[in-house]
Amino acid sequence: MKNRFLLYAILYFFISTAILVLLCFVFGIFDTDEGSTQTSATPTRYTTVIIDAGHGGEDGGASSASGLVEKDVNLEISKMIADMLRASGVNVVMTREDDRLLYDRNVNYQGRKKKLDLAARLTIAENTPDSIFVSIHMNSFTIPKYSGLQVWYSQNNPDSMVLAEIIRTFNQDKLQNNNTRKTKAATSSIFLLDKATCPAVLIECGFLSNAEEAARFESTEYKQQVAFVIFCSIMEFLGSDD
Repeated sequence: MKNRFLLYAILYFFISTAILVLLCFVFGIFDTDEGSTQTSATPTRYTTVIIDAGHGGEDGGASSASGLVEKDVNLEISKMIADMLRASGVNVVMTREDDRLLYDRNVNYQGRKKKLDLAARLTIAENTPDSIFVSIHMNSFTIPKYSGLQVWYSQNNPDSMVLAEIIRTFNQDKLQNNNTRKTKAATSSIFLLDKATCPAVLIECGFLSNAEEAARFESTEYKQQVAFVIFCSIMEFLGSDD
């Protein structure tokens, strides 16, 4: 049994690596154009990536007309990003790996579930040294025409904006060519970005209120493409402080 498990683990590693290399060529990540410019982070060494799948449990977040629920999409994309990072040797911490909110069930949580959940996520960010925090969400708006990925960044660490810009650029260059959305500085309305001191971004991967875009997120392939753009962006950011 142990030998079989080891064989499966080795096969998974090689398959994952092969897929990453193939995707890099598909997306043109190995572009050596001397005319391209890259944004550099400050010379801090970040050793851990915290992937935060937004919402969960009783808090479903946004939903599409077809019944797609944000909390589920967030978790799927987060797991894909985490798998890609781990296959590349990056240390990953996930705030949640299943369908739940992170409040303490041993305290009086009535009326405080969301507040306690956010506090627990912030504690993970603050207690993980040399880390960056990437929160995955889906967007929604009353006017259904709006679509596209957008990144919010914390104003507490200058590297947050650097990471946000890398994600925006990768997404526009490799996936959503017509997406002209700019990165935005978070205000106190986004608790985690307002309080986090490490580099922190929140990515609204798309609009579930837009029927066409929501339909794309019903496809595993499209979620993998979004996850890969975020993965490549994180790797670019981590590599820029070598």
